[in-house]
Amino acid sequence: MLPRFALVLLLCTATVYAEPVVFSVRELAVEYTPFSVIAQPGELLELPLLSGSLAMATVLSNDPNVDTTLSEEALQVSVPDIPGFYPLSLRLENGDSLEINLFVTVPATAIDDELLNGYRMGPSPPGHHRFPELYHAPVGFIEVTEELLDTPLSPHFTLRQFLCKQHSEYPKYIALKESLLVLLEGLLAAVRERGYPAQTFGVISGYRTPWYNKKIGNVANSRHVYGDAMDLYIDVDGDRNMDDLDGDGDQDLQDVVLLAEIADQYMRRPGNALIFGGVGRYGKTSRHGGFVHVDTRGYAARW
Repeated sequence: MLPRFALVLLLCTATVYAEPVVFSVRELAVEYTPFSVIAQPGELLELPLLSGSLAMATVLSNDPNVDTTLSEEALQVSVPDIPGFYPLSLRLENGDSLEINLFVTVPATAIDDELLNGYRMGPSPPGHHRFPELYHAPVGFIEVTEELLDTPLSPHFTLRQFLCKQHSEYPKYIALKESLLVLLEGLLAAVRERGYPAQTFGVISGYRTPWYNKKIGNVANSRHVYGDAMDLYIDVDGDRNMDDLDGDGDQDLQDVVLLAEIADQYMRRPGNALIFGGVGRYGKTSRHGGFVHVDTRGYAARW
């Protein structure tokens, strides 16, 4: 029989360390806030609860067009028919809140003569004859206005970081998959575990329209045109170049190799099958420093 003080300690521990609320988004376990969901107009969105409790929880929205249903097992969202940004806040019984950024996309069918509301998109991606199920052309695009640029998509990444670098007026449009956000947050945590105190990644390239992708001479089937790739580097010192990760006094390819190894090891952890994909290494050029490419294509590609 446990002494009385031990029983009190156990009860207090159970109260303090309650299970965090974790939802499944497109079968991905999302363990952070805010998190983003990219949906099609009119979609019925089901977010099953993986852990934690929704007892006494409430959903708050500033838009009457967003209908939500909360049960003990899931959050269900009836997505509005009008594309746009719809922030939701889930208030939990203990007073904590979980922020959900719902983006309703502009359908790809709205592209006319390779333009979307005046924004040059180019032709649809070609797909892949060996992996057709992994190379679906984007069905919708997030409309990005200047006011939305610094909207957080996850704790350490904003909408601005995913924009295509082609010059144009606003609005601009991007394709984005939730799998990339989950990968980036997990990879950043792995980087920090290795002793590099990065708050986010420096970005060479996020989404690319097929038009811009062709303009810079990249292959037509680049994962960047599918919305699940980023070219990134660690930049704790803020000089817009890959940091000297190995401490040898040089910012060189060895630092790129080190980050690529961290990315490969992270993707291969148990439970990461849905964010598994490509890792590429690129040395510095006259235009930018070295970087690592990551994507969630669904099979191993290393270069």
